[in-house]
Order: sequence, then C-alpha cells, then structure tokens
Amino acid sequence: MFLLSFGIIAIVIALATGTELPVPLVEFLDEYVRNDGTSTDQYVALAFLVGMFAAISPGRLLLRYFSTVVHELGHAFMAGALFARPKQIHIHPSSSGLAIYELSPNWGRFRASLVSAAGYPAQSIAAVAAIQAIQMGRSIAWAIFSVAVLSLAILLLIRNLWGIVWTSAVVGGCYYAFDKVSSDVVGAVVAGIAGFLVINGVQFAWMQVTLVRRAPGSGVDAESIARFTRIPAGLIAWGHLVTCLGLGYIAGDLAIGPYWDSISEWIAEFY
Repeated sequence: MFLLSFGIIAIVIALATGTELPVPLVEFLDEYVRNDGTSTDQYVALAFLVGMFAAISPGRLLLRYFSTVVHELGHAFMAGALFARPKQIHIHPSSSGLAIYELSPNWGRFRASLVSAAGYPAQSIAAVAAIQAIQMGRSIAWAIFSVAVLSLAILLLIRNLWGIVWTSAVVGGCYYAFDKVSSDVVGAVVAGIAGFLVINGVQFAWMQVTLVRRAPGSGVDAESIARFTRIPAGLIAWGHLVTCLGLGYIAGDLAIGPYWDSISEWIAEFY
C-alpha cells in the first residue's frame, strides 16, 4: 500500500505545484490517452463558477459525497505513504465518512498528526491539481486518473454498501462518458467538480470549527491532532479553515483570473 499511496500523493502534489510531467509520462499519455487539445478557457472558468455555486445550492446534498470521499482518501493515502495500513473507508448517506487505518506501534505524534491533518486540505489540493491538469491540456488524463483512484478505493478500501454503490455509480458513469464527449466537456466537468470541492472543502472546515466550539468531544480531526500535539483543537480547526481558503483562492485564481475579461466579453455577446 505504501507504493500506491505514495505514487498517488506524488502525482497530485506534482500537478498542484505546476511541476512539469516527466518526459516518459508525457510520451505515455500522448500515445495511450485520447488527445485533450486545449479546453476552451471560458468554459473552464464558467464551469468552475458553476461548481462553486452548486456548493451553496440544494444540489450540494448529493454532490458533497465527492468531498467526503476525497477527504477520507486523503487520510487513507497519507497513512499508507507513512507506512501505516489503511484498512477501511465508510461513506454514509449523511455525507459523513470514516477512514480506519492501523498505526504502527512505534509511530510518533508527528506522523499520527499528519494523517489526521490530511483530510480537510485534500479537497482544495485536488481542485488545484485538477485546474493545473486542464491548463496543461491533460483534462482527460486527470479524469482517468481520478476514476482509477476511485476504482482502487472500491476494490481496496470502501467497505460499506452506500459508499460502494455511490462510488461505483460515479466510476460507471465516467467510464460510459469518456468516449462519448468532447475534451471541452471533460474539461468543463473537471473544472466544475474542482469549483465544488473548493467551496465544499471550506464548508466542511467551517463545520469543524463550529463543532470544536459547540460540541467538544465530537471526535473531529482537529481534536485528534490536539491530543497528539497539545495544540488547542480550536486553533487547529482554524488552521484547517485558513488552509482551505488559501488553496481555494489559488484554484479560483488559476481557473478564473486570467480569463475574466474574455468571459465578460463572451457573456456580453448574449445581450
């Protein structure tokens, strides 16, 4: 599990930081992955905005499962990359989730804290990586990578019925759509999900701040980290929130910032 977890985290972090892909990987993608071309900038930016608005609409009640599964995979893969053993992930109809992992007896507080800390920023990091992938002309490759990760999660980690059914539906729908839609549509969908993850990640982090303040002992990640580090749980929860806001701003700036003038002109054509 170490190699799988480390590889997935390395790919996501490399994309999120804008690192150029290794030449052998670029050659592999050019040969075996359908050519993305370059997604229309206005579509990507508008889709990102639509995803952001979806996170504050009634549709979030269904779409927030994306955030939950990314959050729990953040815990699981960080545990695997630090030589722990991820065992199970549960995704519940309430959109809550639980990642169960087995820590080594010789683990110190630092590694245990890293695993607990990996959940809340995971959505925003994934959003930044997705937008970077689109701008590299790799939206289809990112979509395939994401579906592959979800497929591995079904096989190796997700163990409750709701989680399996929901995740399988996403994987099946994506597999059916890959060869039937254009790269522009794939790029727009990826950008829309990124926009949703940004806002929903902030919402989840704010929920943690509220729980730490109003319902101490609820078992949120900030309280787990506080037990390991002796740092107040409230301060950790606010740190998660600020991190999600900062990463969300980066994702939004990448997706929308450079194209705002052209988007305004494009919208003006309809009036």
